[in-house]
Amino acid sequence: MHKKETYVLFFDESGKSKIVDIGNHFLLCGLVINKDLHMALSSYMISLKNKSGISVSKNIHAFDLFENEKINGKRIKISKIDTFFERLLRLVEGSDFECFVLLIDKKPYIKKMEKASRRKNVSLGAIGKYLKRNQAHDFLYEILAKKLFLRFGNFLYAEDSVGEIVAESRRWDDHATLSAFVSATQETKFLPGTIHRKWSEQSFNRIHGLTFENKKGLSFGLELADLFAWAHLNIAFGLAHPTSSMTKKRRIEKRLARVENLLKDSLKKKKIEIMTLGKIKTVAKDRVSKFTKLLKDY
Repeated sequence: MHKKETYVLFFDESGKSKIVDIGNHFLLCGLVINKDLHMALSSYMISLKNKSGISVSKNIHAFDLFENEKINGKRIKISKIDTFFERLLRLVEGSDFECFVLLIDKKPYIKKMEKASRRKNVSLGAIGKYLKRNQAHDFLYEILAKKLFLRFGNFLYAEDSVGEIVAESRRWDDHATLSAFVSATQETKFLPGTIHRKWSEQSFNRIHGLTFENKKGLSFGLELADLFAWAHLNIAFGLAHPTSSMTKKRRIEKRLARVENLLKDSLKKKKIEIMTLGKIKTVAKDRVSKFTKLLKDY
């Protein structure tokens, strides 16, 4: 019996995922890479940071370095950022990995909250606190994570391999990721004959673990997932943090465009998947029903 290859799914979000957060869109970007290759790339990433004068004490975040052009509040020279950026892109171009990106528009769900707010004559903030008390404020993130895990299980089946999931810890919000993992890898509740039933069974058999890492994990996979997520959200909906400097704006937009091109080349489905209300219900109808019922019973 041959030893099965092990792949790791790294994933990160961009935008505000909680239903009460300001902003209508958010996405999850999942990066799938061979485990042994990832270990080598993480070591090489540390070398790249050292050569460019970038701190190796923790993971970099794309917004901090490539848009805010600071790390830990300290401004970094543009030349150092540019050098690191070019070296990083060359490393990414030569690496073998695949991506899944799930994007959602929160407006339909926010409208439901606004309707409840008007009906009961309370603030939207009060509705948000009520949802949080009932652990429903982060349900969209949970559903997208579940869909991502199911897709990963299907990928592993196609490759006749096994896999692990690594997520950057969201601290007190990690329960949403854990709930998505349990739901995607438990004995399935999807109807027989449905695609998600098949994916759920594949995930149950092939995904063997979930790990949370903090910002000191020094993980190439998490850093790259964050980079792709940051780029696509800003490309799709404009800079979330506009700058008054046209020079800086052009510099950021150039970086975004180059990363977006790399993302498109690595997409598993060759496109970003828009998670409509219909798709959301096929993945986790129970979670949507709970959200709707909570608003009705408020």
